[in-house]
Amino acid sequence: MIIAKKMFMYWIIIMFVITFACSLTYLVTQQALRLGANEQPAQLAVDTALKLQNGKNPASIVQGDTVDLSKSMDTFVMIYDHNKNLQASSGMINGSKPSYPIGVLANTARNGEERVTWQPQNGLRFATVVLKYDNGYIVAGRSLHETENLIDAIGKLVLLAWAACLLFSTIALVIVYSFVKKYLKQS
Repeated sequence: MIIAKKMFMYWIIIMFVITFACSLTYLVTQQALRLGANEQPAQLAVDTALKLQNGKNPASIVQGDTVDLSKSMDTFVMIYDHNKNLQASSGMINGSKPSYPIGVLANTARNGEERVTWQPQNGLRFATVVLKYDNGYIVAGRSLHETENLIDAIGKLVLLAWAACLLFSTIALVIVYSFVKKYLKQS
């Protein structure tokens, strides 16, 4: 009976390590994918800031590039003045210009940049990067739909791997225990 308890304790320790490794794998992968979703918006925000600093007006930057944010996964940009009033937007939701949270713009005024997951309505989530420039704020974003689908798929794979480890290690524990029990009876 002592051997069974020892084997069970080793199995618990092994499963703890496997659970920790699977959890860490999921966490690192999820964060890498989510933070990577900021890359395109960051690039678009910087490029837009350069255009504005070179004298282009906000309306000319977004002209002709309207994106329906409820359907498209394309990037978009919104330009706010220093009073936090929307000057121009390449993104629309249900035919209207979206309203970005003023609190994020206020934080950007202090920090110079913010990176926020924005959810203007149920089912729409965006990776956004907000930059302060001389005359206001630039919000650039992209849909998180595909990123979140990928994170979900990876989560299912990690869970499946963990369950397989649980199953196979339990089977291995039972087999090893039965051999040890037979060996001890023969001795």
